[in-house]
Amino acid sequence: MWIQPKELLLPSAFWIAEMHSRYFVLQKRRSHGESRGFGSILVGTYDSMMNTKPPPYRILHQTPSSEVSYEIAIGITQDEIVKDWEWLQANLFKVLDEMENEDEVTNFTICKIQSLYTQNNQDSTGESADVKVMTSQFRQIFKMPEEEQLVNSYSATYVKNKIPRQGQLYISMNHVCFYSYMLGQEIKRIIRCAELEDISRNANTIYLKTTNNMTYNFTMLFNAREAHLLIEQLNKMAIKQLIHDPDSPVVDHDPSNFARLGNKVSKKPVLLRDLTARQKSEEFRIHFRLPQSEIIDGKIKANIWTPYSKRFNAGYIYLSPNFFCFRSDVKDLVSVVIPMKTIKSVEKKDDGQQRFDNQIVIITSENVPFMFAQIVDRDVLISKITDLLARIHIPVSRERAKYDISWSKQTALMNTFKTQFSADIVRKQEEKMVRWEAHFRDFGRGIGMFRTTDVINLIVEGIPDQLRQEIWLIFSGAIHDKEMNPGLYEDLVEKAACIKNCFAHDEIDRDLPRSLPEHPAFQSTDGIGALRRVLQAYALRNPQVGYCQAMNIVSSVFLLFCDEENAFWMLASLCENLLPDYYKDKVVGAQIDQGVLNELVETHLPDLHGHLEKLGVIKMISISWFLTIFMSVISYESSLHILDCFFYEGAKIIFMISLQIIEWNRDKLLRCQDDGEAMLVLQHYLEGIYNPEYQVPPTNDKRKMERTQTQTVQTLIHEAYTKFGEELTHQRIDELRNKHRRLTMRQFDIDNEKTIVKAYVQNPYFNRSELHMLLTIIREEKHALKSLQQQQQKAQCPLSEMPQLLPQSPSRAAQDAAASIGRYEAYCVNFEVFHTLFTELTPWRKCVSVDIGEKLFRLTDKKGTGNLDIGQLINALGLVCSAKSMEKLKLLFVLHLPPLLSKAEIERSRRPRPRTKDDAEEAFEAEDFFDNDASESMEALPSPSDHNFDADDFALVSATQHLHNLAGISGNTFMDLSRTTPNLSLNSNASSLLQRNSTFYVDLPAALQDLGAARMTPPGAGADAAAGAASAAAAADPLLLNVETISNFSQISDLVAATRLERADSNATDSRSLGSLGYLLDQPDEGASGSQHSIPHMRKENFQLLWRSIIEIMGLVQDEEMQRAYENLLELGNSNIKKEPSLESFTQLNMGGSGDEQPDSNGNPTTPAAEPSSTTRLFVALEEELRQAAGGKARTESSSSSSTNISESWHISISQFIATVLNVNSIVRGFQAPTQISEQIEQLQKKRRKCLSTNY
Repeated sequence: MWIQPKELLLPSAFWIAEMHSRYFVLQKRRSHGESRGFGSILVGTYDSMMNTKPPPYRILHQTPSSEVSYEIAIGITQDEIVKDWEWLQANLFKVLDEMENEDEVTNFTICKIQSLYTQNNQDSTGESADVKVMTSQFRQIFKMPEEEQLVNSYSATYVKNKIPRQGQLYISMNHVCFYSYMLGQEIKRIIRCAELEDISRNANTIYLKTTNNMTYNFTMLFNAREAHLLIEQLNKMAIKQLIHDPDSPVVDHDPSNFARLGNKVSKKPVLLRDLTARQKSEEFRIHFRLPQSEIIDGKIKANIWTPYSKRFNAGYIYLSPNFFCFRSDVKDLVSVVIPMKTIKSVEKKDDGQQRFDNQIVIITSENVPFMFAQIVDRDVLISKITDLLARIHIPVSRERAKYDISWSKQTALMNTFKTQFSADIVRKQEEKMVRWEAHFRDFGRGIGMFRTTDVINLIVEGIPDQLRQEIWLIFSGAIHDKEMNPGLYEDLVEKAACIKNCFAHDEIDRDLPRSLPEHPAFQSTDGIGALRRVLQAYALRNPQVGYCQAMNIVSSVFLLFCDEENAFWMLASLCENLLPDYYKDKVVGAQIDQGVLNELVETHLPDLHGHLEKLGVIKMISISWFLTIFMSVISYESSLHILDCFFYEGAKIIFMISLQIIEWNRDKLLRCQDDGEAMLVLQHYLEGIYNPEYQVPPTNDKRKMERTQTQTVQTLIHEAYTKFGEELTHQRIDELRNKHRRLTMRQFDIDNEKTIVKAYVQNPYFNRSELHMLLTIIREEKHALKSLQQQQQKAQCPLSEMPQLLPQSPSRAAQDAAASIGRYEAYCVNFEVFHTLFTELTPWRKCVSVDIGEKLFRLTDKKGTGNLDIGQLINALGLVCSAKSMEKLKLLFVLHLPPLLSKAEIERSRRPRPRTKDDAEEAFEAEDFFDNDASESMEALPSPSDHNFDADDFALVSATQHLHNLAGISGNTFMDLSRTTPNLSLNSNASSLLQRNSTFYVDLPAALQDLGAARMTPPGAGADAAAGAASAAAAADPLLLNVETISNFSQISDLVAATRLERADSNATDSRSLGSLGYLLDQPDEGASGSQHSIPHMRKENFQLLWRSIIEIMGLVQDEEMQRAYENLLELGNSNIKKEPSLESFTQLNMGGSGDEQPDSNGNPTTPAAEPSSTTRLFVALEEELRQAAGGKARTESSSSSSTNISESWHISISQFIATVLNVNSIVRGFQAPTQISEQIEQLQKKRRKCLSTNY
């Protein structure tokens, strides 16, 4: 690629000249390429230690008399740099030779290269040449796909076993990788961001710990903090991706979402700048409670004039597409949020005593002025505000579909169902209202109010009922979502009302009577109806959450003080912003905060933490406290006060209140002996918390009347702020959440593993520790495969440009059904994962002539689903890795029987194949072993557990194939006809063959479908329908006409019966279905005699491949004893040959008896001849007609078929095979040697970490 010409003063000995010209030279880096001499080793070590990151190739421009040269082009590959060299050769060489002055040559060349650089980088991503080289090296070193985006790299030292290794730390969207090259030794490490369990930094050293207990230490002289924060951010994104969509674990990033108006020049990679903007935008949204779509565009230093204090306060102005915000340098001193759509004018203020202070005045639509001074670059700020105002889009309520649903929005229920307060309570409410009105006069009202510590004090004192809706909407940020989505709530309500048979709706209806049942508003149809509409609308808006218990409780409180639509947006803000992931499956967010609370108790109450951890109290209390924000454990009047603070402080108030409650009950909890006693202590205390300033009239509930008052809620909140308010910051909580998000997801995996290990600990192959390791490697390999598939799918099908705020997900019923069996399904493996595990973990990976892993997978997959459950996987891998030599030999014998080992594969194994670089890849592709004949493909095989594929089906298929072979119709024609004929119904057995969904099936030919259609025709319908169905396929080919018109079940019943006999006789060498072979995996300990009666004999071709597989498993060593055993088995097969009469006509096939009867002395048959049936006479006529059409061809084929039948009569039984092989000591020793799967798993994990093995 062309680059900006770079001046080089001294020639470098680190480069080798590859091509020369008068003014140019093409050079290659000494450390690059196949040569690994001493000089290359030194250069490679220097590059690794000094972090030079040079490109492998470059082109220099130099003149003969000058010592200065210019680097004008670099290349990652030789083809790329040669392409630039050829361009120079074609366009510049002759032109420069004609010039006389070397200065003119240099100036012309530099101008031309600069022009090329500008032209070729117009449509670029904005990355510098160094970043592109770094990205290319990253992908080449670690074999990463093109879709894996590199964020940045850092010079780092990796310390392992007290030995430092200097190299490069590469951080991509999904991986943390390290590469070092020192004195010819390469070191590679790959760590997935999602598998990081602990991330910490001490000075310049970053410590990483993975879920499989591997630790890594990276020391950096520069940018250690930046690298640590970047790894934290990427890990957070990876874990959130697993929570939201476990089937798509790859973290994606759309840089267009973080593009700014002003392109600031920076040498940092574009993706790193985007991720930094992403992190800052998230902090920006959380602090000012803005919608999720807001992206920060920049910030600028400025002072704001506060009219209530008559002074300027220093801080920063923040800009985003829809909001103008200010935040003071002093925490909580003052902040302002001004929606862009409310800004009426922005003007400079250059008069007065402070006219040199770069002041501006912003006036809103309500004529409220905001003055800012000491702006660093006032013109740039005004320009940006102008651009943002020009781009502002104000959503308007659109025309929506009208539904036949009659309903009206419910106003705040407290206005309809008024509570009769005492005169003292009413007076206190009026006093609070006066203080709030005074505050509004001084600090403003609405979204644009000055948010100071004064408003915090007012909220802590309590919000009057009349103001709760307004204050809650502003400080929760719900008002912004509502204004950006006008009319959405009505749409959702009416659409949800039209949904029938919805599981979420059933759950909602079940919980409605349990939503604040003591309040009269929810004993009426108005309150219940409004609550139902809010919950159903949100379930439709956010299908990932749907409905979760506890949402009904908080929503009912919202409806008491807010209009119906406002309550809906309050619920949306709660679930999506304030308490993210709380109300999803497994209440992940609440469990994460449970871990946060546990660590806070350990930090602030260390003497109590150990005792509570022993009792397990924190796990029991936190979920109920967090999900309902104390509404389910504290009285309604008191929890309202906590809810007021929650909308201003967020989750911080929940942790503060929890710590305060636990501290007040410290002594009682320390005396508790079990969790039940501790829970009673906390329950009694929480029930006694009361609100003296907001008491509803007493109820008739004796239990509530007998409660002992323990503490006022005002004191609780005040003490919580005093003791924990300063120490518990939002940044601290966010750090703890990131940490416990990792630990919580890891704990889910551990719990699943424990459950599965407990269920399968009695298996005969693996102990408890090995099962844990096996489950771990399954999870890792499935994650790797899903990541690869997601990236490939993204490359093939780019994401739509249409943004989706909330992704779609399955119904709640599907989620609950999946949750009940999810822990087992999480460890089911498909063919790709199984084949990798088989190849990497078992000793039979040495077998290359036959893909044993593919055969074993098909044999084990009894249901034909294309997946193996954990039990099937344990049996399959366990038997192969065990010391059970006899069972392993039986299994190997079965895996070489048809239909597992097809004829096409045997023929292909005999043909020499040219060696190419793709041999290794082709060996892993199952379809490589099958040709285009569908009857020989994997899909054509019956299911191992299929009981419908019985003798009638086999006889019908065989008879029809005989008919087509006699007619001279090829297999391809046979299948082509089946493709062009629509599927028709068959009887019970045949239809099951047609309607299979497994990948191991193929539809029957259309001819058989027509036969089934004829047979299924009701008697009352007459024969016309049957004849029409049978003639449908016949019209496709004139030659098939006579065959198909007679081929129905009633006419070929005798043929089917005779074909059964043929199959019974050939059962010695053909397996009926995979089910007859799968018995071995079910009962591996019954020895050789347990299932010999169900295992068919083996033909010679299959036996030869079986013996080749044994030799390969033994390490390509065959001693004399093995050779003698092989010769003995060949002799046994020869002795089993029975020459049988060939089937030359269908009339012989239709005769009674088995064909083994001997004629008498006169040559007459011993069985009396029967009168030929009408079907037999029909076949006789058919044979004669077809023979005349085919001529001598049929006789030739008959003769060939006869010789083939004789050759195929060679066979050996499993008893003969095992009895012979067990006398070979070397084979017995080899198959008795067990494989320690734990060691193999450790080796596989090490290979993955060191990038020594490519995934899939």
